[in-house]
Amino acid sequence: MRRITITIIFTLLLTKTFVFGQSAKEQLSIANSAKLASRNFYDEITFSEKLGYFTIQVKIDYSSYEYIFDTGGYNTVTSKIMENANLLSLMEVEVGSSNKIKSKIKLSKVPLLQIGKAQFENVGVFNFDFSFSPVINCYTNGGLIGKSVIREAVWQIDYRKSVIRVSDNLANMPNLDKSEKIKIELDKTLNPFLKLMINGKQERFMLDFGYGGLISLTEKTASSIKPTNILTIEGEGNISANGIVREKTYVTLLKNLKIGKSELKNKVAYYSKSNNYNLIGSELTKYFIVTLNFKDEELILTPYSDTENDFETFGFNINLDGSKIYVSKLFNGLNAQKVGLLLNDEIININGRHLSELTLCDSYFNLNNILRTEKEISLRIKRGEEQKEFRIVKQKPF
Repeated sequence: MRRITITIIFTLLLTKTFVFGQSAKEQLSIANSAKLASRNFYDEITFSEKLGYFTIQVKIDYSSYEYIFDTGGYNTVTSKIMENANLLSLMEVEVGSSNKIKSKIKLSKVPLLQIGKAQFENVGVFNFDFSFSPVINCYTNGGLIGKSVIREAVWQIDYRKSVIRVSDNLANMPNLDKSEKIKIELDKTLNPFLKLMINGKQERFMLDFGYGGLISLTEKTASSIKPTNILTIEGEGNISANGIVREKTYVTLLKNLKIGKSELKNKVAYYSKSNNYNLIGSELTKYFIVTLNFKDEELILTPYSDTENDFETFGFNINLDGSKIYVSKLFNGLNAQKVGLLLNDEIININGRHLSELTLCDSYFNLNNILRTEKEISLRIKRGEEQKEFRIVKQKPF
């Protein structure tokens, strides 16, 4: 089962609508603000992996919250955190997400934010409650720890040990003996970009751990690499902080993906019309120990000795709203569609277990785990007033 895609990067839109007369440059200055206050430290922080997203504990004003570690996102706080920490609204700005949906939100600063032994001062944050994408609240009760904080320290994601290491000094990091340094570039909004080779063609990619897969392409890039095997997915497109667009998504098999001197073969890439950037996401950490040294504009990769299996799927994805879990995406021509599953079917039972036995979020994660690990499932759905049951076998579409 393909992990769901929650692309929760923000693009600050430098519009002419300001509060208190601030300029676009001043908006960006606040959004990018963060200063590492800790010195001569090293720490190891346990993270929870939730369908491709890494959540860590973040302390704000003596309270701890669960945050998504997101190399391509801005820092955020919920309205509850704003209230609890007495944070002031400095201005209102318009932001967009990777799927081009826009919204106006408040911009503030957190005086002191702590992750393990690392303390950060004057951290710019967006006030975001993810009310248009309720599934994101299953992952976090805080929001995103983003690129301005990540730039200030050295971070190492060791996926197989479920640890994120953090220090103010690269020399403190282990696992660098057999590593390779990849040059990255930070744009004015601190988005990190690097160059990869896909199917023998060099392309520019944004390193975005707010994307839970490996490779996501723009339509232009997908067209340029001339894919042959293409699957079409109907239903919802990428889920962003600002909401969801309905659009077709396409999946293709890459012959090869080269990152520096390392090569990954037969990996899938997703693309759709609304994608603004080529993305390389958090699945990268399944193949490498990833060290982020944004101060020196470096991505350091230490290969693991083995890799993941081939792409398999039941042929559908799921999402949730305030009351139910439903079929959000359907792969054309694959087993789920062949047996009669439809978009928006409400899932009420899987393998004999009623989803109502758990909370909505727990059911969502439990169902995704079953879709990831099982080879065959029995699924009961509700369609209007009618209930139907399907037996679906996982397959390798390529």
